[in-house]
Amino acid sequence: MSLTTDQLNYLKKELHSMKASIENRTSTPEGEMSEMRGDIARGVDNHLAETASEYEDRVRTQTINEADEQRLAEINEALERMEDGSYGTCIDTGKEIPYERLEALPYAKRTTEAQAEAEEPFADSSEEDRAVGLHHAQLDRDTETTRELAREQDADEHSSEVDADHHYVEKTDEQSNQ
Repeated sequence: MSLTTDQLNYLKKELHSMKASIENRTSTPEGEMSEMRGDIARGVDNHLAETASEYEDRVRTQTINEADEQRLAEINEALERMEDGSYGTCIDTGKEIPYERLEALPYAKRTTEAQAEAEEPFADSSEEDRAVGLHHAQLDRDTETTRELAREQDADEHSSEVDADHHYVEKTDEQSNQ
């Protein structure tokens, strides 16, 4: 049984509501994000714990923004499928997606079974594979900011070593002069 006009109108309204909610959600403007990244890289704050906390907050915000962008793309795809008449039909199997699923997830593009099959390769991975995947994901998070922080810390350590060497040379000179 295909979707009724009332059901399609309801789902379209839901999709537009979800879209507006995501678009209106407050997020950090790009300029402000760049400014924060600059402050962290320049060491304006200099307190390592606070810098790490700001970095963690920024990563969390970026992750949420990326998830919102993905969800927005899925919503826009669903609205396009409504326009071209393919909404409610599974993109993999061509079967009708039950109204109950669309009501719960208006941007669904697969039946529950097809979605499970699409996600299956990830479910079968071993613990070691997942750990390697997590390790790679962690490596991907190594942004320019973290590299800048590392360079800054190395510079600070090098500066401290130079100061210590200079102090040692002065002490040695004083002792030899006496």
